[in-house]
Amino acid sequence: MRTYLPAQLLPLAQRTGRWTIKKDRDDPVLYTTNLGSYLRCRVTGTSQLVFTISNRHSPLGPGQVYAVRVDDQPWRRFAAQPGKIGLSLTPGVHTVEIMAAGNTDLDAVWSGKQGFGIRSLAMDDGGTLAAMPGRPVIDFIGDSITAGCWVAGRHAALDYRPESNYAAICADMLGADSVRIAYSAGGVLRPATGGVPVASTFLRRIDQETVWTPNHPQLVVVNLGVNDRRYPLPQFVKAYDRFIHQVTTTFPGATVDLLVPFSQHFRDQITTIGHHYRLRVIDTTGWCPSSTDGLHPDQAGTTIAGHHLAQAIAPDLAKKV
Repeated sequence: MRTYLPAQLLPLAQRTGRWTIKKDRDDPVLYTTNLGSYLRCRVTGTSQLVFTISNRHSPLGPGQVYAVRVDDQPWRRFAAQPGKIGLSLTPGVHTVEIMAAGNTDLDAVWSGKQGFGIRSLAMDDGGTLAAMPGRPVIDFIGDSITAGCWVAGRHAALDYRPESNYAAICADMLGADSVRIAYSAGGVLRPATGGVPVASTFLRRIDQETVWTPNHPQLVVVNLGVNDRRYPLPQFVKAYDRFIHQVTTTFPGATVDLLVPFSQHFRDQITTIGHHYRLRVIDTTGWCPSSTDGLHPDQAGTTIAGHHLAQAIAPDLAKKV
């Protein structure tokens, strides 16, 4: 078997997620704390692929989940617990994607190193791995809705669907790569779960000890605010304004679009701040007609939202490519 290690995978993965390399029991792993981070690559000349993965979850909750897609066929989900994901391939050239697709709020992703880890990718001796041709890149900044939590039901990890939530659907429709910068329960004022701090900090870091070097997307979509709804309005306005300034300076070459939260919280305030920075504010009224719990879109709702978003931002993306 020919084996590709994290140092060889990292250059391919950094285009489609906030990945780094960390040690796990003295061995390096390709590591991320973000649901929706994925590795997309071209595979040639092999009848099989074997991903060796870590299951770094909290012992108090269920194990992690990965999703895999080959040649844009439907995603398949795999529990991390066995430690390996095996795929059989037909002869020829294939596009293969593996995504961090399920964890829980109990996983200490910020300070406890309980993020997602890929140890290696193995294939037949004659097989080769290569980068995919470049595509436009969209960064999605948000909370659990953007991360893809609670889409299929109320079971943590098992019912998460970052591979088929609104951000994923939008990127697929536009033929774009995407980077997810989103954590459950997070906001501009409210810290996220897993020990993750507020958005102004998690934008800059992958975890407590790892600074993230910003990428260079064509488009940035911000969907934050719903988790800040219990804070005083003046506090939100100040914090959101400061965060949008941070986003525009972090990604100076990108178009930045602001989404009104699907719940419509802070609609007027976000609109005012967006206009102050001369940014487009996208009206999301009616985008999510169904949910799992009154707040998180279910699969039908998030699919509709993804279609709406793709239509809304397609002109902005076209101007950048």
